[in-house]
Amino acid sequence: MDEGAHVRRAVQAATVGELAWIDPDGSPQARPVTPLLLGDRPAVAFAYAEVTLARRLAAAQVAALVVSDDRLTGRGWRPVAVAGRPRLTEDRDGALFTDRLLDQELRKYPPARALIDSPLLRREHWWYLPRLIVALDVDTVITIGARPEGAGEVLAVARADRRLYVDSVTRADDQASGAVRVRSLAGRPPADGPAVLLGHDFSAPDLERWTPWTTRGELADGVLAVTAAPARTALAPPLGLWRRLTRQRRLARACQDALAG
Repeated sequence: MDEGAHVRRAVQAATVGELAWIDPDGSPQARPVTPLLLGDRPAVAFAYAEVTLARRLAAAQVAALVVSDDRLTGRGWRPVAVAGRPRLTEDRDGALFTDRLLDQELRKYPPARALIDSPLLRREHWWYLPRLIVALDVDTVITIGARPEGAGEVLAVARADRRLYVDSVTRADDQASGAVRVRSLAGRPPADGPAVLLGHDFSAPDLERWTPWTTRGELADGVLAVTAAPARTALAPPLGLWRRLTRQRRLARACQDALAG
């Protein structure tokens, strides 16, 4: 099996992933995502509530999809990262998403089932079908280490040559601020430059709660001089019924407002 086939199998078998990119101002960004496949290309399908993020991502010269968390994975999973140019398709009627990506999202992201798991639900929640689909034209496959049970973090560095470096890492100590030494889970030498560490946790198997956190700073010789540390580094507490309903209403309003704009 060739490298491309191995990557496709890994993405297909992954429930969660991490997306990293460099903003036009040169700062690295990272966030957890649901990894999908659009044909043979890794992809992410953002709801229109995240239109600003999706368009900013599409303006990046390079992005990377990281598959490092081994929780809720299927057969064929392995840790891997792929990098390439992001390409945005604004699927305003949801036809492409429904035809090519809907089944994948329903399988990987359980909260979507409450909104679009049947023709009746799809009519009621029509605003959740239009998507901003960002697919990667992959040109680089990167060897990384697995993060067992979600341990560790994903590192993204904006190198001096404007290239993006990504890896899965652990901290050599328990410091949350100040100077933090990171260690590659694959034994790779670190890059230097502006960096972000992404950690996240989720409730399993429902993914109703999914909490990310980031630590920012300047990485040099494997040591991150922290300039911004997160207030929370743990999964958010369970939501009550009212908070779940409020969250859905806000999502619906944000999607509808973006589609009307």
